[in-house]
Amino acid sequence: MSDKIEIKKDTFYKGSIVVLAVLLIISIFTGGFGIGAGSSSSGGNANVANTGGNTQQPVNMNVLQDTNLYPALGPKDAKHTVIEFSDFQCPYCAMASGLPSWVSQYASQYSDLVGVSQKIEQMATNGQVRMIYVPMGFLGQESVYAAQAALCANKQDKFWEMHNTLFTAQTQGENTGKFNKDKLEILAQKISGLDQAKFKSCLENDDTLADVQKAASTAKQFASGTPTFYVDGKKVSASWSQISSLLN
Repeated sequence: MSDKIEIKKDTFYKGSIVVLAVLLIISIFTGGFGIGAGSSSSGGNANVANTGGNTQQPVNMNVLQDTNLYPALGPKDAKHTVIEFSDFQCPYCAMASGLPSWVSQYASQYSDLVGVSQKIEQMATNGQVRMIYVPMGFLGQESVYAAQAALCANKQDKFWEMHNTLFTAQTQGENTGKFNKDKLEILAQKISGLDQAKFKSCLENDDTLADVQKAASTAKQFASGTPTFYVDGKKVSASWSQISSLLN
């Protein structure tokens, strides 16, 4: 059974406030925003079916335990585990991160979405939860490049620094050149302690491309859009009020 959301690329940028509000309402019931598409080496689109998570019982998500593919923050024995499926070009994922400067203009409209990932990340840093991030490439070639860059940084234990750098740099547009490899190498220079030569080699040689593709393939079991959240194996809306209520 398919639970796919189709959203035109220019909806976020040219849609009215009313349209955006409708999309948010839809997302509450589907658990994610975004375009039902997977990644490939060419950034091509492929439909992703949502075959997990819309059940009352938790689904088994142990397949996401490999921290080389799915970076994690927080103790392994934490009481709760939060998993986020996210695309670095996704505007709603950017709102969830709370990091780009333009997000502030949507803070009142999307008060329950803006900063939700940031809050979970802080809880994980404090040892209160385990947070697992699944890097996606839904929105084309630059999404794939950004996910590759994040996993290249992960090889040096700098994933979360790259995660924050990418979302901070995100602009309201897709595949505009912002996340081409040369631009990603420039962004990486902002990360203290990152070996730039190793990072550049990893990115230019596509060392993590297979990992990004594997992550996208695995995500088909659980997500049809981004951001999608699970708490302890149960799919939830991208809503801080709902997520936080499950983290007691």
